[in-house]
Amino acid sequence: MRRRICIWFFVAMVLGACGRQEVIPHSVNHVSSPVVFPSLVLSTQKQYALDVVNYMRATRRICGRKVYEAAKPLRWSEPLYQAAYEHSQDMAYTRYFSHKGSGQQSDRTCIEQGLGCGSNFVERSKQNGYIAHRGLAENIAYGAKSIDEVMQQWMASSGHCKNIMNPKFTEFGMAEVKSLNGVSYWTQNFGTRQ
Repeated sequence: MRRRICIWFFVAMVLGACGRQEVIPHSVNHVSSPVVFPSLVLSTQKQYALDVVNYMRATRRICGRKVYEAAKPLRWSEPLYQAAYEHSQDMAYTRYFSHKGSGQQSDRTCIEQGLGCGSNFVERSKQNGYIAHRGLAENIAYGAKSIDEVMQQWMASSGHCKNIMNPKFTEFGMAEVKSLNGVSYWTQNFGTRQ
C-alpha cells in the first residue's frame, strides 16, 4: 500500500509539472551566463503556433488595402525561434517594447557583438544561426494572453498581417516570455533562406 501511494505521488508530481513554464530572469545589470533557450516552450506549443500561422495563411486575406492570396505553409525554424525568444526575453526583463533591443545586459546580441546600442531583428537572427537568408520580418506584441489572442491582434494590423501572409517567407519561429508582473511579450520571426 505504501509503495502504491509513493508511485501515485510521483505520478502526480510529474503530471503537475507538465505544461508549466517558469522563466527566471537574469539581473538586468549582470548576466553571468548565456541565455539558455528553454524547452519550456513545449514542442506542442511550437506546433500550435505554427498551425495557427499556417491556418491564417491558408485563406485569402485583406491586409490594409492589399489582398493576399492563400500562401504556402511555413516550416518551423529553431534559429528564428531562438532569435524571437531572445527578443521577447529582453523586452520582458526590461519592460521595453520596441523592435530594437534594449541595449542592456538582457539584449544578448547587442552585448555579444559589442554593438553599443540595441540590436535589431536581422542582427538577432544572424546571431542565433539564421545566416544565409533572402528576407526577414518581425512581429512583436505585448499583453495578449494566448497565441490565439495575439494572432487576432496581428491579423487586425495591416503591417503585421502582411508579414504573416507574405508568400515569400518559408520559415517561422515564435516565442512568448512573461515579465515579472505577468505581462506576456511576444515575438514572431519570418524568414526565407537563400
